[in-house]
Amino acid sequence: MAHSASSSTMEFKNEKGVFCHSKELAKIVQAWANDNPGHRFYTCRGRKVNHGYESCKFFRWYDVEKPQGWQHLALLEARDTIRGQKEEIRYLKEAMKAMTHDGEKQLEIPVSEVEELKNCREECESLKRQVLILSERSRVFRNVLISSSVGFVVVLGVMVSMGK
Repeated sequence: MAHSASSSTMEFKNEKGVFCHSKELAKIVQAWANDNPGHRFYTCRGRKVNHGYESCKFFRWYDVEKPQGWQHLALLEARDTIRGQKEEIRYLKEAMKAMTHDGEKQLEIPVSEVEELKNCREECESLKRQVLILSERSRVFRNVLISSSVGFVVVLGVMVSMGK
């Protein structure tokens, strides 16, 4: 049977109460073999014996009909997509694990880029200082303008009151 190596570990609830030859409640597993994609079957859960599990090799189809036509093809495509995604996830996890182990090592940055970064940092600090100086000058000029305007109004008021 094609289900042994290609079955999923995904289990479904056994609501019909089907028992295996060992008088245990059978588990329902989904097959992903080319012949039976998505086709569910009952199998023995196995029972603990000494240091392992023993199974009675019980097998019975849960689904009466096999998927046919477009359903069969769609299930095969979905299975292949899932397998590809699992493989990609495994690869990404390994790459991430390798990066975290290599994270203790310092990244080697070319000297020219380090110098360029230093120059940019210095230029940025210089520009910050110039902005502070210009904003202080602007504040002083604004205060002088306000004082001059107030002084002009006071002088004008005095001249008007003298002219009367």
